[in-house]
Amino acid sequence: MEQDYLEFLHITKNFPGVTALDDVSMSVHRGEIHAPVGENGAGKSTLMNILGGNLQPNGGELRLDGHPVKISSPIDAYRKGIGFVHQESNLLENLSVGENVCLGRERVLSLGRTDRKGMCREIRECCQRLGYQLEPERPVAELNLAERQSVEIVRALLGSPRVLILDEPTASLTPQEISELIDIMHSLTADGKSIILITHKLKEIKASADYCTIIRMGKYIDTVDVSKVS
Repeated sequence: MEQDYLEFLHITKNFPGVTALDDVSMSVHRGEIHAPVGENGAGKSTLMNILGGNLQPNGGELRLDGHPVKISSPIDAYRKGIGFVHQESNLLENLSVGENVCLGRERVLSLGRTDRKGMCREIRECCQRLGYQLEPERPVAELNLAERQSVEIVRALLGSPRVLILDEPTASLTPQEISELIDIMHSLTADGKSIILITHKLKEIKASADYCTIIRMGKYIDTVDVSKVS
């Protein structure tokens, strides 16, 4: 039986006057695309922000490889192999592609020098694998929305995550760009990465996801094999 890599077990999250998540459980296997689905306010993003270290649950636990873990911050999530591509861009327009990708993760040589050549080489290699036409020296201010999202994905992948969270990644993409992104997601899962995809477009879930977990008003409803449902 295939082992769960990531498990959310009985997660509860309360905000003042609101229970955003009420006893929600979800499991994600290695090498699969899993799509939490529900209306706005159902709790999908809250669940992902707990995994990404932006929020702390009031109850329940997370497990990685069967072991309970506490994720205290986004940096802690990064160190535990979790990459997060948010719906809203976090890029700094006054910096280049390379500077944005490596911000806070600079590789340092002897005497405290930054290994710019090595970092640019890694970025180019990652872009080549993904089919992106991005140059590390290019200013982010010159990029369109699809290119900026590509930078966000490269930044997440350079941390070699085992789990990649994509929050509404197709919201500003053309149909051709969406198709290309789905191809990239499948190539990443073929390499053993797990992807959690948040999207309101059921057509995209049918085209990309292996499993879908339904959340309604903060409560777990069901998990289904996407290939077996209409």
